[in-house]
Amino acid sequence: MRDPKLDLLQELGNIGAGHAATALSQMLDGQKKLQLIVPEAKLIPFEAAANIMEGTEEEPVVGIYIHVSGDAHGHMAFILPLDSAMAAAELLTLDSTGELNEMALSALQEMGNIMITSYLNALSSMTDLTLTPSVPGVAVDMAGAVWQSILAGAQVAEQVTLIKTDFYTDDDPVGGHILFLPDEDDFERIARILGLGALG
Repeated sequence: MRDPKLDLLQELGNIGAGHAATALSQMLDGQKKLQLIVPEAKLIPFEAAANIMEGTEEEPVVGIYIHVSGDAHGHMAFILPLDSAMAAAELLTLDSTGELNEMALSALQEMGNIMITSYLNALSSMTDLTLTPSVPGVAVDMAGAVWQSILAGAQVAEQVTLIKTDFYTDDDPVGGHILFLPDEDDFERIARILGLGALG
C-alpha cells in the first residue's frame, strides 16, 4: 500500500508543477510547449541529500536556492545536473554555444526562482502559512559544495522533502529536483498541519 505521506507530497508536486509550467511557458514566449511532470516525491534522510542526482557529491550541478521566512523558516533549492542545466539554458536563451555564461546563469536563476516559488506557494496554500522567499542565489559546483552553500547557517530537520521534476518540450526531457528543508521545529509543525503525523 502506498504511503499517504507520499501521496500528499505528490499532490504538492503536481500543484507546484502546474503553476511553474504556466509561468515558464510565459518566459518562453510561447516558442515551445512546455510540460512538467513529477514522477517522484519522497522524504529522504538528510545525510543522503547531497547524492540525490543518482551520482556522488563530486558530480557537477547547478543549484538555485532561497531562504524561506514568515510563519516557517528554512531553505528551498532547485538542483540540476550540469547537463540538464545546459539543456535548460539553451531552451531559455536559444544560445547553443554550450557555455554557462552570464546570460545562461541569469536565465537559470529565473527559472529556478519560478520553480521554487511555485512549490512554495502551493505549500503555503495547503497549510495556510505565510511563506516568503528571499532573492534567489545560484551556484555552479560539485553537488557536495553546492549542498554546503545552501545549508550555511541552516538548522534543518533529519529528513528532506524531495520532489523530482521533469520538463518536456519537443526536445529531450530536462530533469531536476526541488528540495525543501524547513528548520526542525517548523518541519514538525508543517507535518501536523498537513495531517502527516510524525515524520521521523
